[in-house]
Amino acid sequence: MRLPGVPPLRPQSLVVAAAADLSPYTGPWTRKQSAHLIRRIGFGAIKREVDGALNDGSAGKAVDRLLNTAAADPNPEPPAWYTRSGSTGIEQVYEVQRMWIDAMRQKGLIERMTLFWHNHLVTEYAGIQQRANNSIGHLMYGYYSLLRKHALGNFKTFIREISLNPAMLIYLDGFVNEKGHANENYGRELLELFTMGQYDTDGSLNYTEADIKEVARALTGWVVTSDNRASFILTRHDRGSKSFFGRTGAFDFYDVIDILFETRGLQIARYLSRKLYVFFLQAVPDEGIVEALAQEMLNQDFEIKPVLKVLLSSAHFYDDGFIGARVKSPLDFIIGFLREAEVIPTQALLEYIREALTPAQLGQELLNPPNVAGWPGLNPPDAGNSPGHYAWLTTTTLPQRWNLLANIILGSAGANYDPIEWVLKVSDPSDPFRLAPDLAQILIPTPLDVTGIRKVEEPFGGNPNVPPPPDVLNGPAYLRDLSKILLDGFPYYEWPFITDVDSEGVGDARNLLIEYLAYLVQLPAYQLT
Repeated sequence: MRLPGVPPLRPQSLVVAAAADLSPYTGPWTRKQSAHLIRRIGFGAIKREVDGALNDGSAGKAVDRLLNTAAADPNPEPPAWYTRSGSTGIEQVYEVQRMWIDAMRQKGLIERMTLFWHNHLVTEYAGIQQRANNSIGHLMYGYYSLLRKHALGNFKTFIREISLNPAMLIYLDGFVNEKGHANENYGRELLELFTMGQYDTDGSLNYTEADIKEVARALTGWVVTSDNRASFILTRHDRGSKSFFGRTGAFDFYDVIDILFETRGLQIARYLSRKLYVFFLQAVPDEGIVEALAQEMLNQDFEIKPVLKVLLSSAHFYDDGFIGARVKSPLDFIIGFLREAEVIPTQALLEYIREALTPAQLGQELLNPPNVAGWPGLNPPDAGNSPGHYAWLTTTTLPQRWNLLANIILGSAGANYDPIEWVLKVSDPSDPFRLAPDLAQILIPTPLDVTGIRKVEEPFGGNPNVPPPPDVLNGPAYLRDLSKILLDGFPYYEWPFITDVDSEGVGDARNLLIEYLAYLVQLPAYQLT
């Protein structure tokens, strides 16, 4: 991909050739593999988490620990207003968005899987506000809480509960679906987007328009009460006989879900496996791996956690071609930087980020995807087979990304950021030759020797009779270039001895680090994960 005025990203083929099955990864377990795992299951490769995965000793052990930790993480305490009656509005929705952004910063896999389900089982607060006068803050927090609760659970159970979630009932008109006036919106999306898609892998239809109409009749009777709860009213339910998927009977909501999984289990498994593959691996799915993952999903009776274990522990997942093969979503880009650079956001910064994610800017506003299909950037290719992740970068959004991080690095927008606090945790702050590659390796997913580091022909600053160490002068070119970019003509031997943020001479080092970080995050490779 090449955008006008935008440096080229690392070239990638539409489909990266990799191991053709889901056999476990048994190759070397180095920082490269552990960083790749942490980036893909969370947001950014924060050093302590990469170290933790590396210390696990193998992909299998690291994935087991991370999955178990995520599954055991309880839902956070709700906001105080959520447990009270009364109306909540858009300000409470914004509070939930800020809360979720900060949860993504602090957590890894559990919040990433919650985001996956948000993109898969979509509601939009804007659409809900147009349909009902219910308390929008309560509805959206309840929706988020349900996604997180089931993030690593059983998909069939999840579908039962999300179908009766008040936010979903309102968003897709389930709350007005009644006998004699069947509304097909939820029934259609249940089949087309939430479970199995319109077509099977051989091009045959998974369902018909007649199926949708009959399913809609079976789903009648559910409403949302004034206290934001789902309730079944028998007199609104169509108790007549319905026929779909080769079954006939006086079916209700619970029958629909059972019959759907009984008669279309393989199609559901394929559809969901394709979405998981694209979300965690690469933008164009390998259909052979998708099929193998679907069979595993059937074997596990739609339990998500063991399916993810197989995928994330596979040799296929760790193929070198997948490292740096995806364009970061806005959330990956922003939250990843907060985590990698260990920025502790103020409420002002969280609000600044929340606003930056809105459709008018970077276009990934939480609780407000563009439509019921979710964000194209997280989904499998469109009908023209264009990889969805290309949608994230335009000549407008790329400068916006740069400006956003520049403001954080410079300590504006409520950031109060000091890079000295970060380097004290992740490297030797007194050694610029070690700092330069250490920080780059944390932030950049691709190997530094193929990252496109700017060539610096000028010699190191200072007295030429006091040259840098031989391992720098005779080492890789990228190491010399990164060191020169960090020092920016500053004599290396005048770099201060840093033990804390107030060390003597630390001001010069702080300013150089700020400029260095600004350079690294504008590299094309930093747009990738």
